[in-house]
Amino acid sequence: MPSNQRQERMNPRTATAPCNPPANGARYRLEAFLIYGRAWLQPAVFIGAYAGFYWAYLQIPDEVLGELYHRGFGVFCADLINWLAPVEKVAALQNRLVSAHANLEIVRGCDGAGALFLMVSAILAFPSTFTRKLTGLCAGVLLMYLLNILRLGGLYFVTALHRDWFPVIHTYLAPTLIIAVGCLYFAWWASGPERKLVEPS
Repeated sequence: MPSNQRQERMNPRTATAPCNPPANGARYRLEAFLIYGRAWLQPAVFIGAYAGFYWAYLQIPDEVLGELYHRGFGVFCADLINWLAPVEKVAALQNRLVSAHANLEIVRGCDGAGALFLMVSAILAFPSTFTRKLTGLCAGVLLMYLLNILRLGGLYFVTALHRDWFPVIHTYLAPTLIIAVGCLYFAWWASGPERKLVEPS
């Protein structure tokens, strides 16, 4: 073989290195998906869970929600208000808190469902063990329920004593406070010392 042809073939500028796929291509692609997919998996679970919860919430008929509001919120709120201020003599009538001083109606969207769905979706999307997620969900749902009972009781007193304050407190202050408490609870739960994850090898 002539020397110039041999130099041309051995010239690193013109020669190309062979590109051989990994011996186990399917496993390599799966491992790459698991590693790089975590960047979008958690946000996807969070958005999907929140959208699913809210869609299911909108499918519930108003008559069913009215009964749930009466038994789940109205009765307990009336008892709490009457315990704090017996002179109010509040009665829970369907989805309303009624007295001689106020008539507060509990309707869809005024039940704290949005804040609850945010917190539940965040816990479901967070990488943790099933037991910790279940514990966090149970405690979180109870916390949001109690906060909403207090919110409704507070809104009743605002309606009865300072009606002109109701739009600002009902529309801005109370929802923001509940969402903030839910975020703080999630941050506390997520940073708990009991969280132990096994990283994939």
